[in-house]
Amino acid sequence: MHENALLAHIFTRSQSLVESFPQVLLGPGDDCAVIEVNDGSPILFKVDQLIEHRHFTSETPLSLIARKAIARPLSDIAAMAGSPVAALAACTLPKDFPQARADALFDAVNAAGIALGVPVVGGDIASFRDTNTAIVLSISLIGRVHPRRGPVRRSSACVGDHVYVTGSVGDTFAAAPTPQDAFPGGGKHLRFTPRLQEATWLADSLDGQLHAMMDISDGLGVDAARIALASGIRIELDASAIPLTTPTRGVEQSIADGEDYELLFTVDPSAVLPQRVPGSGTMLTRVGVVTAGSGCGLRIGPQTIDISTRGWEHA
Repeated sequence: MHENALLAHIFTRSQSLVESFPQVLLGPGDDCAVIEVNDGSPILFKVDQLIEHRHFTSETPLSLIARKAIARPLSDIAAMAGSPVAALAACTLPKDFPQARADALFDAVNAAGIALGVPVVGGDIASFRDTNTAIVLSISLIGRVHPRRGPVRRSSACVGDHVYVTGSVGDTFAAAPTPQDAFPGGGKHLRFTPRLQEATWLADSLDGQLHAMMDISDGLGVDAARIALASGIRIELDASAIPLTTPTRGVEQSIADGEDYELLFTVDPSAVLPQRVPGSGTMLTRVGVVTAGSGCGLRIGPQTIDISTRGWEHA
């Protein structure tokens, strides 16, 4: 099974949702669903899951497992310039998982929610029939849309737009930001900060000049291609402009690493952005341009290579 193929299948089969259910303003195919509630206000819905041995190792501390589980769907809320309201947590544990460790995991989930600004208000617990199975932790989030800009979608990039990223990309599994991450599977992917503050600032400052946005979860190459597909355009990236977490790793590998959780966005060419977001200090780097066509290309000197499939697959 390939993630991109499965997502395309789900998206195709779900097109009738918007037609059949008027409360569904945006269904599968973006970072969050957008649902209209009774008073006419749109809300964001998101669900994400972590699986042991796939998204974290057995050596990962419970506090970091919980933090990543909460932070990942928060990154999707940020991708649409929303703000979180509340979370639900569902967990399936091995049959022989110790009670004390289970208590510690759920305490860690609650603590992570508080630290990241979203209360965990309920959930569900189950166990596998077998021992030696993986921990599966799923988080569902409800969020508010930006009050003026509304949800920023992937499908609104325009020819001529400038393409930007926050922070840096690549090496998220190998780059340990603290000595405490020096264990198998440690790295930035466990301690990243969802770019909620940055997304709100962009929507506040740019309003309609902020055209399209998503978070980089699977790698800059494949995620830029997803904006291109949704918007019916092409994105051309400049290899020399892309900020790399570990420059010695090289741009072609770094754009495919995935789990960056930075924002990738396009803006009107008349928009003027600072080098850093006021308040957070997060870098804003122009890395490319939107052109007519399809897919995503990477310019390396005089050469352009296709990077539309360069990225991490979670499925």
